[in-house]
Amino acid sequence: MHGHRAAALAVVLIAMIVPCRSGAAASGPATCGGPEICTVALPQGDSGGYYMQLPDRWDGTSPLPVIVWFHGYGGSGAAEMRNQHLTHEWTDEGYLFVAADGRGGSWAHQGSPDQDRDDTAYVRAVIADVMSRFPTDPRRILAAGFSQGASMVWSVACFIGAPFTHYAPISGDFWIPLPASCDAGPIVMRHDHGTTDRTFPIEGRPIAEHWHQGDLYRGWDVLRATDGCAVEPDASDVATGNVSCSIWSSCAEGELELCLHGGGHMMPSDWSATTQAWIEETLGE
Repeated sequence: MHGHRAAALAVVLIAMIVPCRSGAAASGPATCGGPEICTVALPQGDSGGYYMQLPDRWDGTSPLPVIVWFHGYGGSGAAEMRNQHLTHEWTDEGYLFVAADGRGGSWAHQGSPDQDRDDTAYVRAVIADVMSRFPTDPRRILAAGFSQGASMVWSVACFIGAPFTHYAPISGDFWIPLPASCDAGPIVMRHDHGTTDRTFPIEGRPIAEHWHQGDLYRGWDVLRATDGCAVEPDASDVATGNVSCSIWSSCAEGELELCLHGGGHMMPSDWSATTQAWIEETLGE
């Protein structure tokens, strides 16, 4: 493979200039990828954008596993693309890295103070645009994110579902009001959270006067009910890298892992590697 690096790079450069095929292509750049934003059309004349990075060694034809990454509050898709440590942890493993871009640095998930955009429609438009331009692996389409981006991942799992296959939120979950059920399930999720997190505590907290981050365990009950899981996990205190996980693997559908560490509002240093291994484990590979 290394001996053909120049040829592989040429393939990547050709792939990166494929025009966006969404209905909003005329309002955005003719090409997108890397630092260039990809634009998608939304209902009622609205629009949104996202960023992406292809794996260096992609052959131009093989189906790509995909991670759609949701930034935390105050962030942006462009800023996440500058985090080369994170992007390369995924592209080096063959993933197409997609950085979603919240409006005004925020997300319009359920219970959010910001509802300026229909983010359910936005996420559907983004993943449809990605899949229209590249062959994608239908068994490995991951939604992942940090803090408020993690809350967005919970909403994607609950209200969007397919074509996403796996969910890996970090340090954020549902906001109040909790959904009564998740009709988009079943859900295959691995959630990481710090037990000393004060930004998004496990028990949740109020934000200003009208909004409230949800209690992780109450939200987990909604996921368990969606998947038909027992109250007690099938395995507890399973050491996985830097976290300790409780695993619900004998649910009627789906599979859930709740992984805790003693830190605060942070991403475990080995998160990418352990999440990739978890995906393969759920697929029996």
